[in-house]
Amino acid sequence: MYQVIEQTRSDLIVAITLKKNEMIELGMKYGLADKRTVNCSQQLDDLLNRHLVNNSLIHE
Repeated sequence: MYQVIEQTRSDLIVAITLKKNEMIELGMKYGLADKRTVNCSQQLDDLLNRHLVNNSLIHE
């Protein structure tokens, strides 16, 4: 069970890093208020929220 949680956590951290880099690129190319950048930012928020929930469940 612990190994599955760690794998999921690692996958989530990789996804967060990739999404953050994508958002930076979109922001630089299209601007921060562009729909593509905002959409990517919302996706990043979702990933970060999942990471926070996973961490709080681990530490309970």
